[in-house]
Amino acid sequence: MNTTIIRNIGCGLLLLGATACADYLEKEAFDIITPEQVWKDPKLINGVMVNLYDNMNLEDFNYWQRDAWRLQNASSMSDEAQGSFQKDPMFDNGNATYTYEDALFEQKFSDRYKFIRNCNDFISQLEEATSLSDSEKKLLLAESRFIRAFHYFTMVKRYGGVPLITEPQVYDPNNLEALMVPRDKEVDIYNFIVKESQEAAQDLPETRGADAKYRANKYVALALCSRAALYAGSIARYGTVQLDGLVGIPSSEADRFFQISYDASKAIINSGQYTLYNKKPDNKAQNYCDMFLKGNGDNGEYIFQKQYNVAGGKGHDWDKRNAPFSYRAGGWGCGIAPTLEMVETYEYIDGSEGTLKLEENGKPVRYDKPYDVFTNKDPRLFASVYMPGSPCQTTEIEWMRGIIVSDNERYPATSQPDGGNTVEVNGVTYSTSGKDGGADAGDASKTGFYQKKFWDETLTDMNMGKSETPWPVFRLGEFYLNLAEAAMELNNSSEALEAVNKIRERAGIALLSSINMEKVRHERRVELAFEGHRFWDMKRWRIAHLDAKQGGLNGFRGTALYPWHDIRDDKYVFERGYNSPKQLRIFLEKNYYTKINQDDMNSNPNLIQNPGFTN
Repeated sequence: MNTTIIRNIGCGLLLLGATACADYLEKEAFDIITPEQVWKDPKLINGVMVNLYDNMNLEDFNYWQRDAWRLQNASSMSDEAQGSFQKDPMFDNGNATYTYEDALFEQKFSDRYKFIRNCNDFISQLEEATSLSDSEKKLLLAESRFIRAFHYFTMVKRYGGVPLITEPQVYDPNNLEALMVPRDKEVDIYNFIVKESQEAAQDLPETRGADAKYRANKYVALALCSRAALYAGSIARYGTVQLDGLVGIPSSEADRFFQISYDASKAIINSGQYTLYNKKPDNKAQNYCDMFLKGNGDNGEYIFQKQYNVAGGKGHDWDKRNAPFSYRAGGWGCGIAPTLEMVETYEYIDGSEGTLKLEENGKPVRYDKPYDVFTNKDPRLFASVYMPGSPCQTTEIEWMRGIIVSDNERYPATSQPDGGNTVEVNGVTYSTSGKDGGADAGDASKTGFYQKKFWDETLTDMNMGKSETPWPVFRLGEFYLNLAEAAMELNNSSEALEAVNKIRERAGIALLSSINMEKVRHERRVELAFEGHRFWDMKRWRIAHLDAKQGGLNGFRGTALYPWHDIRDDKYVFERGYNSPKQLRIFLEKNYYTKINQDDMNSNPNLIQNPGFTN
């Protein structure tokens, strides 16, 4: 989605300043424009639409809980990864515990309803726009309804039922009560999202021209329908109804929502408008990697994407914040560190379980190079994670825990790589770490891994705001998996198996001969890793509160992989690092919903707080 900044201040003045990002907005400067002028000029009307897109919360590269340096995003808050820096609140002090925050990833009503109000204003005034044809109005109306539904989805997955406001509210100091709308039931919000996205899909075109290719089309709306309905079905099946339905969905609604998700996913797949990216079938790892690189968003698989443009002041910081230690070019970097649990989720290409082969007959397996331990793993691992020995630019990732001198003598790394990790043995000086890490101290990865997916090895300007890799809001791979999950929930295992095997075939891994829900969820975890799904999936499946050994987040810290260099025979052996310098996590059942912000509660006494939280 190409975006440009065009601020809409309620129904009032518009300040327009076009940038190079807006392919579909004529580029010229404007003075202050009045609403009356806007609705007489199709160019200005489309400028308002650009602003509506720009205010969507797409949870992209720049989406962090509070400050970005805290490294709390949807990956590090799930079991996919840790944050590397030793920073508060959950990535320091390994002797402490971290209880998931009441307001984690909150979307304050005072913020989100401002953008919903803008949608409502646009919809209500669109009919009076004499400068537009009926077909143009119909298209803009469908777009604005899709955007509004997306806003409600970002809220319902956090809070459950929220106030459903579909008409512009008018401020009347003598009747403030009219503005204090109570919460609707969670099922009603999901019903609204489904209805709006389905009806928007009917009026949106199947394809867009070059001037509007990043705006919503029919299948973008159906993608929202598929995802939202799948969430609703899961909550109905695995959740609990509380507060008379303000949170939770009756179990009797599960099949209906799963069928809606299945139908929307099927329509997207059968449309033929999108294909699973497979331009390098002979190099599956590179093929999968390429799909997520800069300039490759128009790859045939992305249904809806967020584009970035550095020249227009709309770049992002992902590469700077996440570069492996020795590739940082002057600080920051190291950000999201995948866990060993995530690495071992990737199977071997023959379909066997993905636990790394570290021991044999009770003795450590000795490898010539650290990278050898990953031989024959799922190609998607090599495309998604930098491991010890992974090629990167013109060198390799080096992460080493220390050296072995004898059975009873080891020297571990004690500081970050630039801290002088050396030891002299028999007159020879050895490094006890790699150039990209090995110790529990400092900013480098503590797990032995860095996130590769989305990282641009060709980037030469390693400063903030210089990245242009697009963010995949919706891509076809998700909808094969949505279809598979919905099909399994509807007892249609044969179609679920077919859909999952389409994903595995593209990935270059052995096809399954049978299917169950565990295998569907496993495939989703691998295929969509680091794309912002896992945290929300764990919540909607109601597994996050389980013990880590049961697949939940309680007691989860994240395990590391420790390569040791045995200087006696120049081989490498590995250990599992269970005592990471990270806090032990506690996810409580109340954390399936987010606490409503106190300012929002104070401004509307008709709101009821979510279960487990006090006002």
